[in-house]
Amino acid sequence: MKKKGETLMRRILVADREESGRLYADELVKEGYHVRCLSDGFVAVREIVTNPPDLVIVDGILPGISGTDLVMMIKLSHPGLPVIMYTDCQLYKDNYMAWSADRCLVKSDDRSQLISSVRRLLARSERPRFAGTLQ
Repeated sequence: MKKKGETLMRRILVADREESGRLYADELVKEGYHVRCLSDGFVAVREIVTNPPDLVIVDGILPGISGTDLVMMIKLSHPGLPVIMYTDCQLYKDNYMAWSADRCLVKSDDRSQLISSVRRLLARSERPRFAGTLQ
């Protein structure tokens, strides 16, 4: 429970198979977010069910389940949960399944677009934690 005047740290789940996920997660931590990194899609599904985050960042390619399938599952079960598809491959911007994400960004060394997207999406979703189940 939060005390008077205390702000609740927003929680971000990063589902990324690569070490680069840890690098941009570190930048998000510096921005004041609590970040949990997972490298497996099915583990991410379980985490969303048991401990729903405020925002999810998904890589396009994950062990166990594709990033686009994970985005679709999240949007079907938690429609208000903001999701960013953040991938190495430019082709995902043209993949209609990736369009169900709130943002689809191509990874780069300049993470300002990712940080600003996180801020905007979290500002739009200032509401209680999400309820729902993933199947």
